[in-house]
Amino acid sequence: MNPSPLDAALTAALAALRYWAMGEDPPDPQRDCVQHTKSLLLSGFNSADSGPLESIFNRIRLDDTPQITAYLRSATLRLDREILFPQEQSASGDDVASRLHTELTELDRRKLAGKALLEGTLFALQRHAWALPSPLPAVSLYDFARTHAALAAALANNPNGEICLLGGDLSGVQDFIYSVSAKGAAKQLRGRSLYLQLLTDACAHRVLTTVGMPLCNLLYAGGGHFYALLPGSALEQVDALRAEIGKKLLDAHRGTLYLALGGTRFAPVTYGKDTWAAMSAEIEHDKRRRFASLSKDDFATLFTPRQPEPPKEEGAEEPLDRLDESLQKLGTGLNQARLLVAEPGDLRITSEDSPWYGVLAGLGLGYRTVEEERDYRPAYTRRRRLLPLDDSAVPNDLNFGRDDVLGTRYTVTEAPTASAEDVERFNALGLRDDENTLSFGDVLPFNLLAKYSQGVSRIGVLRMDVDNLGDLFGTKLTRPDGVAALAYTAALSAALSRFFEGWVGELCRKVNENGSGGKVYAVYSGGDDLFLLGSWHLIPGLARQIRDDFAAYVRGRPLREGERPPITLSAGITLHGGSYPLYQAADDAAEALDAAKLFTRPDERKKDAITFLGRTLGWEQFAKAEKLCTHLVNLVQKQGAPRALLMTIQSLDTQAHATRRRNRAGTAQLAYGPWVWQGTYQLTRLAERTSGAAREQIENLREQIVGTSTISLDTIMQAGLAARWAQLLIRGERRDMHDDQENDHDLPE
Repeated sequence: MNPSPLDAALTAALAALRYWAMGEDPPDPQRDCVQHTKSLLLSGFNSADSGPLESIFNRIRLDDTPQITAYLRSATLRLDREILFPQEQSASGDDVASRLHTELTELDRRKLAGKALLEGTLFALQRHAWALPSPLPAVSLYDFARTHAALAAALANNPNGEICLLGGDLSGVQDFIYSVSAKGAAKQLRGRSLYLQLLTDACAHRVLTTVGMPLCNLLYAGGGHFYALLPGSALEQVDALRAEIGKKLLDAHRGTLYLALGGTRFAPVTYGKDTWAAMSAEIEHDKRRRFASLSKDDFATLFTPRQPEPPKEEGAEEPLDRLDESLQKLGTGLNQARLLVAEPGDLRITSEDSPWYGVLAGLGLGYRTVEEERDYRPAYTRRRRLLPLDDSAVPNDLNFGRDDVLGTRYTVTEAPTASAEDVERFNALGLRDDENTLSFGDVLPFNLLAKYSQGVSRIGVLRMDVDNLGDLFGTKLTRPDGVAALAYTAALSAALSRFFEGWVGELCRKVNENGSGGKVYAVYSGGDDLFLLGSWHLIPGLARQIRDDFAAYVRGRPLREGERPPITLSAGITLHGGSYPLYQAADDAAEALDAAKLFTRPDERKKDAITFLGRTLGWEQFAKAEKLCTHLVNLVQKQGAPRALLMTIQSLDTQAHATRRRNRAGTAQLAYGPWVWQGTYQLTRLAERTSGAAREQIENLREQIVGTSTISLDTIMQAGLAARWAQLLIRGERRDMHDDQENDHDLPE
């Protein structure tokens, strides 16, 4: 009896994984497929690299910075800087090969088979072989083995056939995640953000199940996107998948969310950069035809008039629907959750019982959260993946079910929760009313995060992403010809995910644990971008830390003075009252990020910038402004300098911007005028009215800002931003408790 297509794909993929993980020769039925696909991947490569694994960033083609040379140290995957970050010098690592062998032997002892054995093997490779070398330079054994397994599965039933690269893009994410009222937003956001990540997984799972491919064929999923390597025949099922998934999303979300699918078919030896471009073009084409694959009746529901809701009293909040209520419970449950449990969707749990679970289960993949390892109850008739949310949640005493496997799934879920002191402060500040209450263990609401800010009561909103990501994957990543290039794409995607889905969460956690006042809430971080908010005084420093760490993560060491990062990030930060609409705050921060993306230096270098308090500076300028801000705060608060110093510097900045001119090359230049001499006079008078060391420091500031030999637009911009920043940090509460309901017009311009 011949095996089914799924069985053939599964056994071929498992044989490829174990060939690299255990050194096992493939059994006869799969030997030819494994060897054939191995030769496709290694065309032009003769032997495995026995040295330390090069960083995938070594393969990035750089135009104006030195080529990267960095290495990974072999170690079990953990969110530890010494382990996660590449290093300039190769270093001896741990004996992870023996750990990998021990874990795989345990899977055999448990007599796992089929999908459970394949997924257990895949996760073991992810934990222990993510930094082991493979036959492809700068590609880990994990990334190489999973690409080989995917290729073997895709060609198992047609060794000389074509394969398909299929991508999915969940659109409408912005409207879905940010369209919550300010009241209660803190309770809903985490649930919505996690749900979107799980929904992406569930959609990808539905594609794999329909096509009959195992988990290894999902090369990447995150940030609302996924891509998979499938048999060429899968392209014929895309329209049906669009219709099926589109109908489920339409029923659940009334058109807010849509999964755009697109793919391209090719022979393995012909894979190239234009293959990826062709897939992307198909996805974009589908985005422009949202829900076009639905039946006429289903499509008509998009345009069916609905009875308008009765008018509500002015100021009344929209009541939560059942989906929102369930997502709020999901977010609240993450406060104590240590594990995510993924399993085949339990169709007995309907959307009426748990709407968010019902949507995912309808796509074939269910998720549960588990607070403590001892609370986990295995189901011996269901295969499950147990996914710790971070390193602190690695289970030691789990009672595994027959087909349970332990996975790795970093998810940024950091959100500050209320202590007894927080509840007392919330009530004392008069923030409690009939609709806004706070109990022990709740996520801190935004209006309290604003009150915890140093200086003015505001929340800071940060949006940040990688610059020129398309070029990074398209033209700058050096890859071999043929299907082996997919292993490099998978390796780069995995490296970015480890930073944004793992390390950013660690940075947020450290900020919340440092006890310096205020807290940070991680709305989302994954793929190549992030959205964070919190007590405003923490956000600029956190943004700079993320940028510096990302540069070190890519380069293999911290940047040196005056050095440019090889891959850059840009950021936008805006400040808002605690009751400011979240969707508007998200839009404002996005506009600030766009302004940073438009930043151009005098030497024509673009982006790699941050917009904060209405000023856009390169990160190198921002670091100087941050340092000067600290100096100004100390000067005013501790050394007795007059606060008028801050207003004088801001006035100089405003006048410099109003009078600047652009030269023939379009570069902004400083235009001298009376404001220079007036500023010099004002700073001199301030120094004369000040005694002690503060007087000399004001005189030094005068020379730095408007001294005849040092005056420059960059210097004035840095000083202007620093003065605005310092003013907000030392500003006391001058208004009543209703200030959070006002707009931000009172912030210094």
